[in-house]
Amino acid sequence: MTLEPEHLIPPKGYKTTFPIQEAIDEASKKLSWDDNFFVGDEDVIAVFDYDYALIEEFDTSVRWLSCCLSFIFPPAAACSLICLEPCFLKKRVQWDVYSKHLCITRDGIRFVRDKRPTCCGLSFTDAGKESKTVPFDKITDCDIKEPAGSTCLCIENVLSTVNVDTASSGATSDGVTRHELTLRGLKDPHGFKKLVWAMKRSAGNPAGAALQSAPRAETMVRGDGADAETVPLILKEIRDELREQTKLLKERAAEKGSNATLL
Repeated sequence: MTLEPEHLIPPKGYKTTFPIQEAIDEASKKLSWDDNFFVGDEDVIAVFDYDYALIEEFDTSVRWLSCCLSFIFPPAAACSLICLEPCFLKKRVQWDVYSKHLCITRDGIRFVRDKRPTCCGLSFTDAGKESKTVPFDKITDCDIKEPAGSTCLCIENVLSTVNVDTASSGATSDGVTRHELTLRGLKDPHGFKKLVWAMKRSAGNPAGAALQSAPRAETMVRGDGADAETVPLILKEIRDELREQTKLLKERAAEKGSNATLL
């Protein structure tokens, strides 16, 4: 569904500070998603879908290749057979991939891994639900790594990766770079990044944040410049209106279909 321009007009009594309207407008136009995991959560501003099918295809290919290569080394092959890897490989990939959910709330970025089966799928091997929220004021960087090259020389890398960093991120003692969140396989990584920066700006001093050197994002304040919570509220109103319009369009399409059948 395409968002019409009139839906992006701020309520009366608001004004924009600094020419960064384009950033929030572009992010707001894409406030639609298929993941219904967060339905009923009033704090959610936007949900960002994972490309589950693409992630499943890529991870399955990588794991099958690893499984086949393990038979070159007898100890690795024995370990793989004992763990029943060939029997449950596809299921294990699906359990892992489809448990991931991501949204943006008024507090920060929320990443959730739902309760899921592991190993052979029996209940005593289940992994519990995990949830992590990264507050906007703690975020120091949000970068996108585009796919390039190949894995194991023959499997093309097709998944983009979004790395979210905070002050505690950085290289570890082993020389490995640690990120606060690593989000692999989002359908719209660029829209996610733009909205994260927009929300980060709205949480601080709106007028001052617009002049900082970080990526540009829109900030809306009241005429007196006092309210820093207005952007999340406006985005939520846009989201609710989008949902209502989508529902109406589906009802109209159903009515047209039934009328065509009668004719």
